[in-house]
Amino acid sequence: MTKNFLILSISIFTTFSFISADRVDKSKNNLLGDIQIQNLFTEYPLFKFRYDNYEVTDRINLSDLEDISVVIMFGTWCHDSKREVPRMLRILDSAGVGTEQLSLIGVDINKTEPKGREKLYNLRNTPTLILLRNGKEVGRIIERPNVSLEADLIGLTTRSSEPVVED
Repeated sequence: MTKNFLILSISIFTTFSFISADRVDKSKNNLLGDIQIQNLFTEYPLFKFRYDNYEVTDRINLSDLEDISVVIMFGTWCHDSKREVPRMLRILDSAGVGTEQLSLIGVDINKTEPKGREKLYNLRNTPTLILLRNGKEVGRIIERPNVSLEADLIGLTTRSSEPVVED
């Protein structure tokens, strides 16, 4: 009897803990539109924590690629974004990508943002990292990498350094 009561009490407590934690997460304002990295880290410390604790495995040097820019579209509410965006930011930072080459765009749960760029970039899933060369898309990493973020980004940058052939 005491054992059953204990199990029931733990079950009820656990259930209410998850419910209230869910309410807290949903009540937090999502960052939408153009976001500065520092604002993201201040408003969402989990992103900063994961950024600080991610170790880049393959070093990439993109600092000499002035014609390269990166757009990251993500949701602060999205579990994939919470995992991948801090990693992406750490890799890009270690690769020498300057903040002037990086656009962080926050979207809502419907994957829209105030300027409507989700349509321009044909956003389907979050996060989406889009690599641009001279303003034209070279490739993207959607939700999670195929191999690793580093390997996938190396593949995209290798592709981006090839001459662009237009018909």
